[in-house]
Amino acid sequence: MAPLLIVVAAIVLAGLRPKGTREWMWAVAGALLLLALRYESVEDAWRAIWAQWNVLLFIFGLMGLAAAAEEAGAFTLVAEYVVEHSRGSRRRLFVLLFLAGAALTILLSNDATAIAFTPIVYGAVGKRGLDALPFLFGCTFVADTASFGLPFANPANVIVLPRPHILEYILHLAPAEVVAIAINLALFLVLFRTQLRGSFERDGARERHPAARRTLVAVCGVVLGYLVALAFDLPLGPVAFVGALIVLAVAHVSVKGAAGHVSWSTFLLIAAFFVLLDALDRAGLVAWVLRGLHAAAHYGPAADIAAAAVGAALLSNALNNLPVAVASAHVVSHAPHLAYALIAGIDVGPNLTTAGSLATILWVSALRKRDVQVSPLEYLRLGAITVPPMLAAILLWLWLVR
Repeated sequence: MAPLLIVVAAIVLAGLRPKGTREWMWAVAGALLLLALRYESVEDAWRAIWAQWNVLLFIFGLMGLAAAAEEAGAFTLVAEYVVEHSRGSRRRLFVLLFLAGAALTILLSNDATAIAFTPIVYGAVGKRGLDALPFLFGCTFVADTASFGLPFANPANVIVLPRPHILEYILHLAPAEVVAIAINLALFLVLFRTQLRGSFERDGARERHPAARRTLVAVCGVVLGYLVALAFDLPLGPVAFVGALIVLAVAHVSVKGAAGHVSWSTFLLIAAFFVLLDALDRAGLVAWVLRGLHAAAHYGPAADIAAAAVGAALLSNALNNLPVAVASAHVVSHAPHLAYALIAGIDVGPNLTTAGSLATILWVSALRKRDVQVSPLEYLRLGAITVPPMLAAILLWLWLVR
């Protein structure tokens, strides 16, 4: 019981971030307390972290890719292209920015869309006198909604399935992602119909961004590298790391310059989560979860899939999806048939609250720096309307292709 209380307290406080503290402080404090009380040995803690070297290297590579894209102006280029092709229509601008966010998520991960693309979108719509909130909500929602169809679109996917079978993965999740994106977009167009009426004044010609174009092409090359690695059952971490170095060179961004964009504390946070969940695994958490899923399986495959996805979604909003992804990796080692349901719940579920995913937490922080306040209740209202139908559609597809 004591390890459970320590872990839950550490994760909840990391999500709440009491004034003057950072997320990683609480996670690290919880891990250190487990070590001090000998609920986890130093050897076991190190083994738990080292076992996830592929995930850590993958996240490091993603940060390098996002830094190169941001420094080279790739996000600005995409936003300018979208504004030009919206032809002065607010509604068309929203649709194109939403779809651009989906594409960037697939190429660069949900964190890049939520954190790096958001300020560009805010600037693009703000200077045209538009209500920025619908567009900002679009950035963070699509970042999660579009992050489960391919293994490399969300670091949580790599945590749950470090080396998935790519064709099987795409069959199970890519079609469901397309449907989820369509549902999310359609509902937002209805919910924000008043703000999206009318037109806006268009700018002149776009600026030339040769470095940005080269960078986007190089990023697409890295994505092809991911697909090749997955086809040959190779880990994604080294591909992301080498790909980041190549993209930095193509974008003419120095490693030192890119290092300034790397959130080093994120690695402390994730490493601490690995230790916290390893202690819970030893305390019997995974066995307890598996018993619950086994009980659900008595009601049929649909109930089994739904229990995994909905449970992961609810826990992600209560505890944040990163620790839930770590716990899900332990569950998948015993129940591999639930991997895709867990990934769907972990990725789409966090759209329910502002504390559901690390990307959303950082999105809120980025907006606060620009004096934009987001109401948690408004976010919850949007999530309560969009998440259930998206999850229902995903679960139906997973049941059909099981």
